[in-house]
Formats: sequence, structure tokens, C-alpha cells
Amino acid sequence: MRIETISGLLAAEMLADGRVAVDMGAPRTEWREIPLARAMDTLHVELAAGPLSDPVCTNMGNPHATFFVPDAEAVDIERLGPRLEHDSLFPERANIGVASITGDGAIRLRVWERGAGLTLACGSGACAALVAAARRRLTGRSAAVLVDGGRLEIAWREDGHVVMTGPAATSFEGSFDAALLGGW
Repeated sequence: MRIETISGLLAAEMLADGRVAVDMGAPRTEWREIPLARAMDTLHVELAAGPLSDPVCTNMGNPHATFFVPDAEAVDIERLGPRLEHDSLFPERANIGVASITGDGAIRLRVWERGAGLTLACGSGACAALVAAARRRLTGRSAAVLVDGGRLEIAWREDGHVVMTGPAATSFEGSFDAALLGGW
């Protein structure tokens, strides 16, 4: 199936075990592609707030800044997230990820999502965190990413695309009057 997002169509596949794999496309890592307000190395971005510094910036259809810290739980992301989201470095604002590499090579991630706040899960943020960790050689090109809402498996394939695999559930159902379609 295809899922329409604001960034384009994403291919998704229901796996035999009930999980869904989504091809999130190729990450963009050049400063203009994020976008950043000025030229800089996106692997070591000149940005800091409180205990956070030196993020990796990635665009996975939306801009992300991923900060690697010893303990993601110890960071007050609800205080720092809004400030970083609106930093002048990000002309389109940015999602702010705080990530720790766990003992088993997984990534523990918390995300302040631009315009939404602290989220239980952010698929593009999980993909950005894996790409950032792989670029920094903190992990390989695949890892489990643990978010408050559960576990995602992220793989940055050799063809450059990032595939996110995880559980899916119905969040709501609804109906509407066909007359609202205006004659469709």
C-alpha cells in the first residue's frame, strides 16, 4: 500500500507477523536540505542548550536535530525542546531528538516534535536517530529504536533508503456524509 504524507508517498507493507514496514525514503544530510540557516557540517552542528550540544541534523521528510547523551531519560526535553525547535538555525523549525545508545546497541529516543511537543513515538525521528548514530559510527546501519510508545526496527539499506518496521493499530474509525465530497 501507499501512504500519502505531506512529504510525499511512502510504500508500506504488512508483514506476516502483523507488523508494518514503511520505506521512509533516503535521508537528506546536506545543510541546505535540512534546511539550516547557514552552511555547516550536519554531523557536528553548532548548537547547544543546557546539557545538549553537538547534534546531528537529518531531514527525513522533515528536519531533525538528534543529540546523543548518556541518559535520554535525564534530559528535561519539555523545557529544552521548545527553545531548540525555534532556534534561528532552523528556518522551518525542527524536531528535537534526545538519544542514548543502550548496552545492547539499541537507541533509546525521546522526541520533541515541532508544533506538537513531547510525543510517544515519532517515526521520522526514529529514522533520523538511526541515520545520525550510523553516521557517527555509534551503531551499524540497523538498530532497534525504543520510544515511549514502543519499539521500532530501523534499517538504513545499502540503496540509501531507510525502512521503519513496527506494530500498527487502529487509532480511530469514522464515517462522513458522502454529500460532503461535493459530487465526487
